[in-house]
Amino acid sequence: MLATNAYYLLSPFNLIFLFFNSKNLPIAVLLIISLKIGFCGFSSFYYWNKKNNQFFALGASSVYALSGYIIANHFNLMWLDSAILLPFIVDAIDKNLNKQNNHLILITFLLWLTNFYTGFMVLFFGLLYFVSKIFFYEDKKDTFFTYLKESIAGSFLASFILLPTFFEMLAGKASTSTDFSWGFQFAPYEQILKLSDGAYNFQEMESGLPNIFITMPFLLLVIAYFLSKNISWKFKLSNGLLFIFLTASLFWTPLVLLWHMGQFPVWYPGRFSFIWIFFALNLGMLFLQERANLLSWQKVFITFIALFLIIYWLVNEGNSSYITNTNLIISGLFLVVGIIFLAFIYGYTKFSGQFLAISVILEIIINMILSLNNLSYQKNSDYQNFAQNTTELTSYLNRYDSNLYRTEKTFYRSDDDPFTAGYNGITSFNSISNQKVLTFLTNLGYFHNSNSYTNMGGTPLTDDLLGIKYYIEPNYAAENIKNSQKMVFNNPNHRLDLDNYHLVHEFSQLLLLKNPDALPLAFLTNLPNYKLHFLTNAPITNQERLYRYITNNNEPLFTQVTFPHGQMVNLSETPGSFMEYSKKQKTKASKISFNIKLKTNDSYYLELPATLSEQDCSLYVNGSEISMETRDSQARLINLANNQKGQNLHIVFNLKNPTLNLSELSLWHLQTAKLNKAMKKFNKSPKIKQINPIVLSALVKTSKSQTLATTIPYSKNWLIINNGHLLKTHLFANTFLSVHLNKGSHQIIFIYVPFALLIGIILSVITLIILRKKKV
Repeated sequence: MLATNAYYLLSPFNLIFLFFNSKNLPIAVLLIISLKIGFCGFSSFYYWNKKNNQFFALGASSVYALSGYIIANHFNLMWLDSAILLPFIVDAIDKNLNKQNNHLILITFLLWLTNFYTGFMVLFFGLLYFVSKIFFYEDKKDTFFTYLKESIAGSFLASFILLPTFFEMLAGKASTSTDFSWGFQFAPYEQILKLSDGAYNFQEMESGLPNIFITMPFLLLVIAYFLSKNISWKFKLSNGLLFIFLTASLFWTPLVLLWHMGQFPVWYPGRFSFIWIFFALNLGMLFLQERANLLSWQKVFITFIALFLIIYWLVNEGNSSYITNTNLIISGLFLVVGIIFLAFIYGYTKFSGQFLAISVILEIIINMILSLNNLSYQKNSDYQNFAQNTTELTSYLNRYDSNLYRTEKTFYRSDDDPFTAGYNGITSFNSISNQKVLTFLTNLGYFHNSNSYTNMGGTPLTDDLLGIKYYIEPNYAAENIKNSQKMVFNNPNHRLDLDNYHLVHEFSQLLLLKNPDALPLAFLTNLPNYKLHFLTNAPITNQERLYRYITNNNEPLFTQVTFPHGQMVNLSETPGSFMEYSKKQKTKASKISFNIKLKTNDSYYLELPATLSEQDCSLYVNGSEISMETRDSQARLINLANNQKGQNLHIVFNLKNPTLNLSELSLWHLQTAKLNKAMKKFNKSPKIKQINPIVLSALVKTSKSQTLATTIPYSKNWLIINNGHLLKTHLFANTFLSVHLNKGSHQIIFIYVPFALLIGIILSVITLIILRKKKV
């Protein structure tokens, strides 16, 4: 979790959250976003105001603070600190080159501290920037070693966070493979579309192009920099090569991976693009700093570039979901404004600074409105209602049961609901996800992508084995609730099998259910070995394997139900195939339906193969549409029936494509009574209690040598002490923590010791002492 803290929580701005309760968290978020945008403007104004007209600096800093990157990522709070610190480190490097006192050590430390991910990007750019400038200074060797020593000192000062983060990343996110290629992420010329106003929407957030909007006047100023005869060709060559490198990094795969620590971004592409924006704006400011007029041919050339941009945007209007006539008209108008500024105002009137500042500030406001209007946000009242009601329930639950267990819910708001409501759940979104846990839950059928997993796809068996002791359900019978106070329940696939759980307490809008057979987080078992192999895209088979592995019970719990012959409408079965269908007339509606009479009151689960998605067909069960939504491609489970003996299960697939392949579709029947009996017999395990955030305890009695297994994710930082003696820990199911116990009584203490953090603290303290002595 230390890497998670390093990624999300170490910004000094987060202290503001301490003054707000969970219900008012959105207000705190809005305040922090506003402050961080303001500080982006302040830091860049501080840098540019030193060398330029105050109004030019005001215009450039305003564009930086509300650039395309900031608009697209304003809710990714953790990345904005690096955008604030970028101008400061460039300023420190400039001073270093000029042998002036600077704060390179402090800025380097702050970049690593506030967010190591984007901090790495800024520090890498700092190195490139330094190298591009050092050739123009004397005493290159001494200057380089000074820069190197100060950068290393700042990094060592941050050892207390970098060291544990490095080892967690090495065991988790960084251990995943990446498909490397020498090709492009997208055609480079497509990036030109992102220069226009309002070039952003939800699709761009998910899988679009890097956001690099800097306003039309500053875009033309970048071109003017390279045309200016007042600037040495050596400087233009140096800056041009760096600019080309940054631009290629937007789309060339090897450089994309380099900037993003060897991993492709999941959503929010081009996360370093604030660096491209700052450097581009800085080139424009370097041109303005020269205060030299353009020649006539240069003005004509820039006008032709502006015309090319307009024509390119017009031609590609239909190829983009965010380019509209409004966007094009506004972009065209501001290109005209930029041309007027360069051709008739800059260098001809003393009000050129005011003209540029007013022009770009007006454009960034319009761009912000156009971009944000393309997004939809959750209502603050919906969040507050969720926080208030779930917190009320979990507060009651903590009083009702003070042991350590897992809780989950069936409705969905976000992947981090356990944090909001204060319960220990499975659902999680984390860019530093534990990949062993992610792989494990994926194999069991839980919805996931590369950095999130949700409690959708489980069964009573996984509830039992993973210690999900309590469930939160919507109380649809709630009455007399004002519309403004009603919770919003996003519940596309209600798990009918939860009706078998006991009602603990009824709240105004929620129900608290108890799973009586849930294992504690630590339990005694006789593991045959510590290895367990799962199949790919076979969740029911994998759940059974886990059950047999833990309980040593080889009786099957799931049985497969044979599908009857389907009733086809405008379909024919592909000759020589099994459950593969083709449309007879491609323009007419087609469907295949199955009628199954249920012979028991047990639960039934439809296992949808990874090859079947909502793009292929829609699914209806007994007349109700069932969501086939998934994240990454995976097999998933849908609970279709429970306590419905004698009733018909009517399953219908409506085709969206000319063909449909259901050959890997499966229907499973869970023998609920057998599961309950087996778990009651097995569930004679110790209760595990949390003493404090890093210490757990349990009293265990064994009549023979056994394994104390847990569903606590494995980490070498866990120490397990038995009656005062340290035990050797083992990794079981390639995911969890376990130890071997001999016959007898055992006082077990689990202690989480972050060794890398302690070593990092020592290194940071030593570095601080050395720096203080040198200062003295």
